[in-house]
Amino acid sequence: MNSYEKVVGFWSYTHRDDELNKGRIRELAKLISDEYEVITAEDLRIFVDKNDLEWGAEWRSRIEAALAGTTFCIPIVTPAFFKSPECRREVLTFSGHARSLGLEELLLPILYVKVPGLSEDSPDEVMSLIANRQYVDWTKLRTEDSNSPAHRKAVENLAERLVGILERSVQVASENERDIESPEGEESTLLEMMAGMEAAFPRWTSVVEEFASVMEVIGRETGLAAEEIQRSDAQGGGFAGRLRVSHQLAERITVPVDRFYELGNLYSAELVNVEPGILALIREAPRQAVSAEELGTVEEFFSNVRGAVAASRANIPALRVFSENVSALKGLSKAMRPLAVKMESAVRQVMDGQAILDEWERLINDTEKL
Repeated sequence: MNSYEKVVGFWSYTHRDDELNKGRIRELAKLISDEYEVITAEDLRIFVDKNDLEWGAEWRSRIEAALAGTTFCIPIVTPAFFKSPECRREVLTFSGHARSLGLEELLLPILYVKVPGLSEDSPDEVMSLIANRQYVDWTKLRTEDSNSPAHRKAVENLAERLVGILERSVQVASENERDIESPEGEESTLLEMMAGMEAAFPRWTSVVEEFASVMEVIGRETGLAAEEIQRSDAQGGGFAGRLRVSHQLAERITVPVDRFYELGNLYSAELVNVEPGILALIREAPRQAVSAEELGTVEEFFSNVRGAVAASRANIPALRVFSENVSALKGLSKAMRPLAVKMESAVRQVMDGQAILDEWERLINDTEKL
């Protein structure tokens, strides 16, 4: 059996959640793996330890092999999950590749603890992705004894669901391979992908540009407020002086912060919409571009993508500084706290997106080496 025909799962969770649940999250991975083997007489290896070098190596090789229809990502969803940059990146990266192949079902979340705001129309794109999948609700089962009939039956049902998803996914993956091997309609498929990206990519880049300009406005206002606080302190203004400056700052930045928050949500939403097409284009262009004109068009597009990745990466240091400054604003006054939370959310969305952009660049570089 080819190594990519073997079924593999990646357990995406926070170690702190597992500690607080006395190891039951890792235990659940073992129970599901064992039940899968009972049902199918085949091995299901679930990678759970992200500190193990083998986890990272297998993750990368599976992504590079276009998932092959036999690779699951199983997020263990809790409130802490959405605060983990690593977990968020894993969902975004895996989801993009899965959607580009029509294999969305391979992302199978398990809702382990109820999460406020988890809905399909959540402004948090990772929450939206999770909610749009048919996640398994484990919120009542997590406190059940693992040997109880209810818990054992739920594990059996989940293992059977994995089997069903695999059967459908392997069929889709086979159809994808036949489409690639068949020369019929290659040119039109490539042109359709290019047309879709030409329409979507500029929308995303315009959001990036406005995001940076609004962040500059907010940064300038907060800088002025910091100077005002220093002057107030020097004049003996005390806490009352700081509070006055804080309220004035809140009034000045409310409108730009609302726009900043909106742009952060737009950034991730547009990125998630664009990513499947970008990945498909990167994967298929070298095989489908048959004329010099097509190759030139693809190379120009890849150059534009590289430029966008480089520009975004150049903004990361400023984003980190901005995030640190925003965190400090929380303690100024009650009026500043909700504004700071909005700004932190927007920054997180953009920081999440950099992992996706880095993946585009890596794949383009690997493609051009072929």
